[in-house]
Order: sequence, then structure tokens, then C-alpha cells
Amino acid sequence: MIKVNVPDVLPENIQAWVTRAGEIRDEILAAPSLEEKHQLIDRHKAHWRDEALVEWLSSLNHDKCWYTETKFGGDYQEVEHFRPKKATKCDDGKIHPTHPGYYWLAFELSNYRLCKSRPNRRKSTFFPIIDERFRAAVQAQAWQDETPLFLDPLKDSDVLLLSFNDDGVPIAQDGIGEVDLNRVNFTIDKYFLNERVLNSRRSVTWQTSRSLFYSYQRELNTANKNGSVAARTKAEEELKQLKELLSPGSEFSSVAKESLCKLGDIMAIKIACA
Repeated sequence: MIKVNVPDVLPENIQAWVTRAGEIRDEILAAPSLEEKHQLIDRHKAHWRDEALVEWLSSLNHDKCWYTETKFGGDYQEVEHFRPKKATKCDDGKIHPTHPGYYWLAFELSNYRLCKSRPNRRKSTFFPIIDERFRAAVQAQAWQDETPLFLDPLKDSDVLLLSFNDDGVPIAQDGIGEVDLNRVNFTIDKYFLNERVLNSRRSVTWQTSRSLFYSYQRELNTANKNGSVAARTKAEEELKQLKELLSPGSEFSSVAKESLCKLGDIMAIKIACA
């Protein structure tokens, strides 16, 4: 998971989408019953499946799933409602006894996350928060005051909490607090991040990144010792390949970054954070 940046200024077609979404939201808010609100959400669901919207959301993360960091390719891109539009599940899987769902956010652009089918299906309508006292049940209440149990790829501080080990298995970053540790573990479970094939592919990225860094160091040391132009050229080639793995457009770029940072080597960290 890497930070996904949404621009302050939206493209003209996406701004038009937002304008229409606002009209639909107002229609939902005006509906007298919860059942009618849900019917309106279903009636207008094609709006969040708009091809131009999906393509734009995909471009924000280099055509990668916002959670798994894998390229979409032929996979169907699903717009996930971070805060569920209808019923809301607690962390134990039970439907929240009083919460009606975030129906007023069903067409809110900032509530969308783009992901593959498997994590979206597993996440379902789960949306536990740290403190129920701050849960928003209607539009007038500040849903921004909630701290979700899920990590959010739109938040820098959340992305920093997730790490990996040598086997590509997602784990919590070292030294974080108990609340954030629970958030990391819940996110890993509910977005199906600890999956065998994903772990295997991440492991390849991890090992390749370290191998390239070690080779870069060796070739550079050789160049410094005997002035070899060939060795320095080889070092530059290794560094270029390493930076490609670290590029936000590459699959598992966060894994490549972690593999270097966890070496504790100042040059590795500089390369990772460049």
C-alpha cells in the first residue's frame, strides 16, 4: 500500500461527475425513509461505475489496486465504498444494531477506493471504528472525526504503519502503538493482504531489491578501489533497475522500499526515500 494522492483541482469530466453526484445525494437526503434512500442508491449505482471515473481513479495509483499494489490488467476494477453505503458491520462481523450505513456518502468522491474484486468482497461492509462515541449516523455529524479500524491509502500516516518481512508477508511497522497495531492487523485480514500468491510475489520483489542494492555496492566499491569505468557503469545500471522497482508505478513498490529501509544502511535508506 502506497499513498494515493488526489489532486485539489479535478479534471473537467470528473468535476461534472461530482456535480451530478451532488444532485443524486440531495435526492437521497430528501427521501423520507431509509428504505427509499437505499432504493435511490441502487437506482443510481451506474454513476459510481462510470467508465471515466474508474479510469481516473485507476490513474491516481498507476493502474494498481489501492490495497494490494498489483496491476489491474484484465481484472475488473471495483469502486469500493470505504464507509459502507448501507448496513455497517462491526469488527465481529455482526451488523451494527443502530447505524443506518453512510447513505449520504454513497456518491461522495472522497469515499471511494479502487481495488480488485477479492479484497473488496472480503472487506464487504465492515467498518468498525476505534471509538463508537464519534460514529456519524447522519449527514450533519462529522464523519471525519471517526478513526476507522481500517488503514486508509489516502492518509500518509496510515500507509506508514504497514510493513513486510523477508517472505513478503505483510506485518505491522516496528514500534507502533497498540491501537495502530490492531488497525494494521485488521486491515491485513479484511483486505486479504496475507495471501499466498501475493506473499510469494512480494518476496521476489524484496529479494530482487536487496540483490540489486548489494550488487550496486560491490560494483561501486570496485570502481572506487581501482578506478574501473566498467564497474561504475555496472553500478549505475543496478541503481537504475533498483529505482524502477521503487517507482510508484511498479507493483509492490512499497515492498522494495521496506526491503532497503530495513537494512539500516544509510545509503539504502537514501535510495529508498529519494
